[in-house]
This record gives sequence, structure tokens and C-alpha cells, in this order.
Amino acid sequence: MKPTISAVIITRNEAEMLPGLLESLHFCDEIVVVDSHSDDVTRDIADSFKARVIVRDFNGFGDQKEFARTQAGCDWVLSLDADERVPAVLADEILSTVAAAKHDAYRIPRLSYFLGKPFRHSGWWPDAPLRLFLKDAAHFNLKKVHEFAETDRPTGTLIHHLDHFTVRSLGQALAKGQHYSVLGAEQLKQAGRKVSLPSPFAHALGAFFKTYVLKRGFLGGVEGFVNAWIHGQTVFWKYMIVYVDRRSGQRRQR
Repeated sequence: MKPTISAVIITRNEAEMLPGLLESLHFCDEIVVVDSHSDDVTRDIADSFKARVIVRDFNGFGDQKEFARTQAGCDWVLSLDADERVPAVLADEILSTVAAAKHDAYRIPRLSYFLGKPFRHSGWWPDAPLRLFLKDAAHFNLKKVHEFAETDRPTGTLIHHLDHFTVRSLGQALAKGQHYSVLGAEQLKQAGRKVSLPSPFAHALGAFFKTYVLKRGFLGGVEGFVNAWIHGQTVFWKYMIVYVDRRSGQRRQR
């Protein structure tokens, strides 16, 4: 029998981007959308594409994506974000790959766009996350942010890439950075990391230097500088939140 594919997606207020993704998933046998209580028309859009919609509280990206994986009803899982697109050539490659699979899991190259520009610097390219796998061949770790799928089986890598429209405006970049700072701080607390006052500054400078210089973000022009700056700012607030919360807790105990 022909292998079947479930596309699994997590959402929260993705009315702007979700239609484009769902339109590109015509080749899938099932679409599962796990929504974190959107207050826009995200779920209505998913319904219009005959997706199976599950509403669930959000407790971090890793937890939500792992739950979505377990809800897939097909042989293969294709995990995607609402701001991604599957070009026709990639869709054809996915179908031919699962029809004669040599591996149980596959990485898919991903070309990200920053402020409307294909971005191949700062470590963004080549980027090939594990996104296509037999349902029980991989799982998502439970990181609050910067989660990824893991497997202990040999993996292959597809040729064609996903399009990833990750940052479309500066306002969105700043809002995303703020969200990641809060989740990253929670992750540091759970890990029991001790943070001193110099930590936010040292880690932020290190993140900027690594992104802009070591990963050659400067080759991306203005966009490369903005990306590195926002990354450093996100890291700064992640550590500062932990430091301030710890000091506040100490005061309350006195």
C-alpha cells in the first residue's frame, strides 16, 4: 500500500501565514493543527482546509510539537511551522522518498527569509532540521524554545528546500525576540542555571559577536547587522530576567 503522510503544525494566531502553508500541503493525506487558543480566525482557516484541529494549552514549543506528533494518524510525519512553505518540487521529492524510503527519518534543507530577503548568513544556511520521519522513529525534545526533533536511527537529507518566511517586519522580529527571551529564561530556571549581574552582558556580547563575525552575518548587509543585534538583545533579556527574578525572590524571603 502507498505510504501515507500526516502534516502536523502548531499554531497561535497564524491567520496571516497559515493559508499559504496549507495550500502547499495538497499532497498530504492528513493535516493536524494543534492550536494554542488563537483569538483570530486561525482555527476557521484550518477547518476550511479540512484539517483536524486540536485546541491545547501551550507549555513550550517542544512539548506542543511532541504532542502534535503523537496525534498523527499516518505512516509518516511531516512537521512544519505556519510560516513555512513546501514548494512543488519538494512535495514531489517527499512523495517519491517515502514511496521507496531508504531511511526512517529525513532532514529537509530550509531557506529562511529575513525582512523579505533570502538570508544565507549568520548560520541560517545551510539549515536542515529533521522534519520527515516515520511516526515512531523520532520525537521532539521538550525545550521551551529552539526545540528540534531527535532520532537514534540513520537519517537521510532531501535535495530540495522548504521556504521559511520567519521575519517579515522589525516589529515582528522584536516581538518574537521578547517571546523567546521569556521562554529561554524559564528554560534556564528549570536547568538550575545560576546567573550573576555580568552574565546578561557577557552572553549578549558573545551572541552578537558569534552571529555577526564568526558566522559572517556582516555579509548580510543591514539585515545581517539587525539580525545579530536582535539576537544579542534576546539573549540579554533571557539572562536578565533570571537574574532579576532571583533577586526579587531573595528579597521576599528576607
